[in-house]
Amino acid sequence: MTEPVQQQIGYDLAGNPMYAPPVQYGAAPVAQQATQPLQPIKAHPWGAYIAGGCLGVLALTVLAIAIAFVVFGFAILAAVLALAVVALTICILVLRSMWTDYRKGR
Repeated sequence: MTEPVQQQIGYDLAGNPMYAPPVQYGAAPVAQQATQPLQPIKAHPWGAYIAGGCLGVLALTVLAIAIAFVVFGFAILAAVLALAVVALTICILVLRSMWTDYRKGR
């Protein structure tokens, strides 16, 4: 009853029959008895990982755009402030000149 059973599985290109490896019934070989049982497969939430990565990239993009707006905003603010200072300086000089002309009676 422990005789190996050969089963023909087909023919090779030369026309010779091919056989499956012999199967022994009865006691398991020593090599199979010494192996450890397989560990269960751990399921990973790949969808959550991908969604987290997409949200991270989106957050970094929004942060980069916000920083760019702040930097460009400060540059525009500095230009507007410089223009306002120049305009106020001209206004003060003109008013001072008019005041001196008024004081002299011209």
